[in-house]
Amino acid sequence: MIAALREERGARVALLAAGVGVVLGAGISQQPLLTVLGVVGLAAGVYCVAHPNLLIGLIFAGILFDRIGVTGMKLDAFPVTASKLTVLGSIAAWGAHVALSRARLLVWHPVLTALSALVLLTAVQIAITDTLDVGKFNLAGLGMMTVLVGLVLAILSGYPLQPLYRFKGTVFAAALALAVVSAGASAGRASGTMGDPNEWATLVLLLTPALIGGLVDDDHWIARPLRMGILLLAPLAILLSLSRTALVVGALTAPVSLYLLRERRQELAVCLAVAVVGTPLAVDLDYVLFRLRMLVANLQGSAVVQDVSLDERTVLFHQGMQLFSDHWLVGVGPGNGPRASGYTSLTGRLRPVHNSYLEIASEQGIIGLLFVAVFAGTVAWTLYQGYRLSSHSADRNRILGLSAGLSALALMAATLGLITFAMAYLMLGFSLAVVYHARHRGAVADG
Repeated sequence: MIAALREERGARVALLAAGVGVVLGAGISQQPLLTVLGVVGLAAGVYCVAHPNLLIGLIFAGILFDRIGVTGMKLDAFPVTASKLTVLGSIAAWGAHVALSRARLLVWHPVLTALSALVLLTAVQIAITDTLDVGKFNLAGLGMMTVLVGLVLAILSGYPLQPLYRFKGTVFAAALALAVVSAGASAGRASGTMGDPNEWATLVLLLTPALIGGLVDDDHWIARPLRMGILLLAPLAILLSLSRTALVVGALTAPVSLYLLRERRQELAVCLAVAVVGTPLAVDLDYVLFRLRMLVANLQGSAVVQDVSLDERTVLFHQGMQLFSDHWLVGVGPGNGPRASGYTSLTGRLRPVHNSYLEIASEQGIIGLLFVAVFAGTVAWTLYQGYRLSSHSADRNRILGLSAGLSALALMAATLGLITFAMAYLMLGFSLAVVYHARHRGAVADG
């Protein structure tokens, strides 16, 4: 009986192998490159199902190099990008892992409740204001960001974080080096991997303290060059972006990174010496100072040459305030701000308000601001409690670095539209996982 079952099972395996061989042979004969790529992708997918913590690293890389991964395709006016495909693939892989291993699908957190409430409010306001044609982007974006936060927390709650810190640090340092080198070959503002100088500077401000906080207590051989590389290249990237707001925000948050490295004085001294010698060679400091002086002169009304960007932002600010004043309760509808204000740039395109808080105020009214305040307060309270209750200095350094990065993002949001800035939500989910590990220290070995 047993021999017969084994013989039958062997026959099935042989038949399956033969079928796979036929399919692969046919595929290679027609499209060899695509077939090989498909097999590699399938193997990587199977490996990620078995090791789902790798998915977070892939999502991080996908978001970081999102503009490079633009496919040119659209689905109902939504652009298909590398980051979206990575997130969707990761959701499927995590679902498969849960089905096979019976792992916990979701780890709920009050931050997810606040985010879900914001998504629900956006849907209700779209229905009330009849702005689905423009509001669907806000709704879909916030919905996907909520899923992303929950996915990161669910996966990382059961896996060590330190290897992921090293992976993120390596990818980020490579992106910084690429941005600095490419900026030296061009005469314009450096935009790194984001395609926009201000968004790139925001990403650098977010990730620099967040990753240093996780690498500062790491004695692995790769941790030291990563710390020093990020510490040297991040300020250069911000200077080369010529983002004046980023310079100010960077000056405010840099002390946190320096504090985190207080036990690494030798590394700080080496980085300081290299920066003093190398920065004037890599950056046109005179032009950076000229842009800052021009900004101050325009704010004072004494500039001879007008700052076009500042003038446009000033007009948009006043129009946003007027929209909020006229529609203070529920706003003009999610995503409907540019159309309601009617302001067009020199290129003839409608322009959004370059201020995330004013965008919410004008499009979703005081109710939207209240929901956002609850969300922000929940995040701040989570980080505070995590820091206060942590018994290990490594956990406190991680939480402090992430808090500084998210604070820098919140400051940059006053001059940019960052409501659906994907990296912010990835790092938010990562922050929740760090706090989770700090409270359950010892449950997962942090290798």
